[in-house]
Amino acid sequence: MLARDRLEKLEVRSFEVEHVNALWHLDFHHGSRKLLTPNGQWITPMLLCVLDDRSRVVCHAQWFLDETARSLIHGLCQAFQRRGLPRALMTDNGAAMLAEETTAGLLALGVLHQTTLPYSPYQNAKQETFWARIEGRVMAMLEGESNLSLELLNQATHAWIEREYHHAHHSELGATPLKRYLAGPDVRRECPSSDALRAAFRIDVTRAQRRSDGTVSLAGTRLEIPSAYRHLERVQLRYARWDLSRVDLIDADRGSVLCPLRPLDKAANADGQRRRLDVINVEQPPASAPGIAPLLRQLLAEHAATGLPPAWIPADWQEEA
Repeated sequence: MLARDRLEKLEVRSFEVEHVNALWHLDFHHGSRKLLTPNGQWITPMLLCVLDDRSRVVCHAQWFLDETARSLIHGLCQAFQRRGLPRALMTDNGAAMLAEETTAGLLALGVLHQTTLPYSPYQNAKQETFWARIEGRVMAMLEGESNLSLELLNQATHAWIEREYHHAHHSELGATPLKRYLAGPDVRRECPSSDALRAAFRIDVTRAQRRSDGTVSLAGTRLEIPSAYRHLERVQLRYARWDLSRVDLIDADRGSVLCPLRPLDKAANADGQRRRLDVINVEQPPASAPGIAPLLRQLLAEHAATGLPPAWIPADWQEEA
């Protein structure tokens, strides 16, 4: 039996969480009009939208020219910065949603990632309803614009969301999305800094260090390993596949960042100047001080001051031996 046939035999129930920012919905929408890019190509724009489940407030919406993990994370981070961190995020099973950077970032930020069931678009029905309003309102008001651009699409969409959608009465909610959002109860968490967000949405990979020059190869680019870590045969790196300007060397045991790595600069190395290799000092455990430890000496003195007899009977034959 096909998965689709099995799911069709299950009942469908509407749901809504009890707290604001407890659950967000994220999805991409294919626009109904194509854009002419500067390089002369017609491309269908993609609208990324992050919607709060309880209030239907749009946490962030942005048009892109593709449906990639980079675009998704770019828009999702803006939603975090505008509304805080939710408890959970629901998406479908698209490639961008299940990318390693996406799942690793949500895990690092403590956001539960929930995916819809296969062949079950109705689980994101709140998003589908919003797409219908985008096409019926925003795109309809742009029909007379022949020179439609990505910038104009984003400006028009945000103006409609902030000036009309958030203030329109919702029959099912009994209030406007903005009023429902402000009424709470709210369970959001504070959003970290922009640098922390960028650092979260990255993947970990392991590479072998080339011992001849202390470099590793990553996505066709050679990176220099500091001489302090030249003894490592294999190193763990953390990076986003679309941004090689920020690659960190990771402690494989603790998962902490040791140092950033930079691409190999052969022109700078051509001057012939080389630093002397630093001796790798292995910290030796501190030697024990001679004699009885100070704490034990104190305990012996305190016990002797009590005047109590010894708590054992010495074995004379062993003491003499």
